[in-house]
Amino acid sequence: MIFKVALLKIRNEDPPLSPRLSILYIMQVEIRGSVERVVFYNAENYYAVIRLTLALPSGPGEVVTVTGNFANVHAGQMLRIEGKWEEHPKYGKQLKAAGYEVLPLHSAHAVERYLASGLVKGIGPVMAKKIVQKFGAETMKILDEDPSRLSQVEGIGAKKIAGLQSSLKEQKELKEMMIAFQEFEISPPYAMKIYKQYGARGIEILKENPYRLAGEVTGIGFIKADAIASRTGISKDSPFRAEAGILYMLERLSEEGHVYYPQDRLIDEAGKALSISGENLARAASALKEKGKIIIDKTVSPDGEKEEKAAVYLKTLHDAETEVASRLKTLLNSRGHAGMPDAGEAAAWVQKELPFGLSQKQIEAVKGATAEKAFIITGGPGVGKTTIVKAILKIYRRWGKKVRLAAPTGRAAKRLSELSHEEAKTIHRLLEYTPAQGFRRNSLYPIDADVLILDESSMIDTTLMARVLSALPPKCGLILVGDSNQLPSVGPGNILGDMIASGVVQAGRLDEIFRQSKESMIVVNAHRINSGEMPYFHGGAGDFHFLKIEESQAVLDKIVELCTKTLPSRGLDPFRDIQVLSPMHKGVLGVSNLNRTLQSALNKTGEDIARIQGASGIFRVLDKVMQTKNNYDKDIYNGDTGRITDIKKGAITVDFYGRHVVYSPAETGELQLAYAASVHKSQGSEYPVVLMPVVTEHFMLLQRNLIYTAVTRAKRLMMLLGQPKALAISVKNAKTALRHTALKKRLTGN
Repeated sequence: MIFKVALLKIRNEDPPLSPRLSILYIMQVEIRGSVERVVFYNAENYYAVIRLTLALPSGPGEVVTVTGNFANVHAGQMLRIEGKWEEHPKYGKQLKAAGYEVLPLHSAHAVERYLASGLVKGIGPVMAKKIVQKFGAETMKILDEDPSRLSQVEGIGAKKIAGLQSSLKEQKELKEMMIAFQEFEISPPYAMKIYKQYGARGIEILKENPYRLAGEVTGIGFIKADAIASRTGISKDSPFRAEAGILYMLERLSEEGHVYYPQDRLIDEAGKALSISGENLARAASALKEKGKIIIDKTVSPDGEKEEKAAVYLKTLHDAETEVASRLKTLLNSRGHAGMPDAGEAAAWVQKELPFGLSQKQIEAVKGATAEKAFIITGGPGVGKTTIVKAILKIYRRWGKKVRLAAPTGRAAKRLSELSHEEAKTIHRLLEYTPAQGFRRNSLYPIDADVLILDESSMIDTTLMARVLSALPPKCGLILVGDSNQLPSVGPGNILGDMIASGVVQAGRLDEIFRQSKESMIVVNAHRINSGEMPYFHGGAGDFHFLKIEESQAVLDKIVELCTKTLPSRGLDPFRDIQVLSPMHKGVLGVSNLNRTLQSALNKTGEDIARIQGASGIFRVLDKVMQTKNNYDKDIYNGDTGRITDIKKGAITVDFYGRHVVYSPAETGELQLAYAASVHKSQGSEYPVVLMPVVTEHFMLLQRNLIYTAVTRAKRLMMLLGQPKALAISVKNAKTALRHTALKKRLTGN
């Protein structure tokens, strides 16, 4: 049972929020008051911290702090709020709002503060004062019913009145929508998103087909739209739901790496997940095909099955995969590099320029990269991929060719620059991507290059490769450098693996570990793991260790000890030099718990800021953080790591590789703690020290390519902690999750 206690009903002799009212901390309460100021506001999710002057029968009461989701909250508003009192360890007593209502304004003072807040476009503090002096408490009534009377106020002309009417209309529509949405239990943040997308038509669209929200409103996916639909009375067998369900399943499958999915399996799995009949789903698939939202391709013959078992694509992914295949074929069939010497002559020349000789496989790779319009250089750590890149750069520069270098992430691009001593950009920056315009570089405006070298190519997904190939001029060659044994891209596809498997694109495979690399057990063991052999361990010596610990909590405790005591005592900085990697996000040894635990151990003090509403944990000054999405305006990319240097009024300043980047309160959701990271997030990076738990708790993700990828991230020291059984499972498990892609077939024709 929920108790509601209205402060208005408390005896007048009781001071507001007196100790005698401590029972309120466990009850749902209702308060009313005027917003004094908005301390913090996140425009992305509408989480706010406000200061509210309580309205009591005897007059204004004390000012209290309220937290929660408030859409378009401004000073001067009168609110009725329901919630529970909480005790914040730093900021004291706060009301955590569960719901609220905007109340009419009655006093002239409240009206003036409301108008001066900036909520109504065209009215600032000075104009608000003039209006209220003229009309007093009747101001809001005049604004609602007869705004033309504002012409009686000096400085307000017809143009400003028209602007005010538009702004007031918008505010009225928003208020009406907020009230209407309460019927469907839609929170203010989502109501604001729907209003921004549809305006006053939001209610009409919601009642007609709420599944439109899943594809058209940022932050509302199928699950949320489905919940809303159930409240509007739409049937579970509705064609709208079936169509939205298929799109949802395809999007979810693309997040698992699939470019397409076999039609029979798609309908079967969607039926089980969504409780929709196969017949309805089949009709929905046909409707989506007619609308051009999906492609049902019977030419792919998925996984060698019969032709009638067609492949179902999201149209965007079908377009991307076919474009990759088409442009690669065109590139391979074009003439070679004009003005270049014979490949053998070029290889002979560059050997004289290098301080050491090349192996036979390296020489063949140099020749291939010089002669072919598209070429792949692949191999594990310590086999000389960087040496080949340097040799290729020398050759092309010697013969006057313009070479561009790029990589999928900012970290990988920075590392490529350091190794090659040449400028390298992220692929998005090279193609001049902006959120507003997309990729500026394309077939009509190609990049200016004779050769493009892409490092860490295993990370490139199907959509991004399509954009790269569309921006290559006809004269430009393409060289892909990467380790095909690492984890494939986070996005859909297996571009590097499929290109190598096709045999259509020539590849130089490097597998000889050079003398200096043979001294590193990290390199030796990476190759052993890749071959399905258990790594070597040499007691306390060397750069590769495995600590046998059976219990997950004991593994966690040891990781904390290593980060706080053992490794720092050897001169290693836990923030700069040590990276903890984990296969999973959940669990005792998942990324989330590791981050919370290590933050508490390594950064106990310092000013902090609450995370975005609904997320656990906090950010503190000096925290190690990671960017979780590409931000092209800031030139910061998914996976980049830095340190928080300052927190002021909800804004966070982060030092990324010497660049200080400021995040507004609305942007802080792009950051997460980075004391620990997933193995996928570590791709393209190298760290002096890597610690990684390996336990059977992570059974579903104990795969050879995952453990191999983690090991190849370490430069000076690799430490695995956990159960020998779990490590053995990882090394033996060469089976990787099958990704449904058809690039190989499109390249080979069979």
